[in-house]
Amino acid sequence: MLAKAAAALAAIVIPLSVCTFAAPTASAAPAPETTPALGPVAICLNIPLGSVSVSFCI
Repeated sequence: MLAKAAAALAAIVIPLSVCTFAAPTASAAPAPETTPALGPVAICLNIPLGSVSVSFCI
């Protein structure tokens, strides 16, 4: 019974400890500046209907 409990606890603790060591540390460095988009962005949905295609764009 104790072995099953220890195995279950180890199955939880080992992945968490690996993630703790593998995770990057936080830094106080400023975030890099983003560049604005150079043009408009459009999302289109094309629906083929046989020989005709209907297009909806936002």
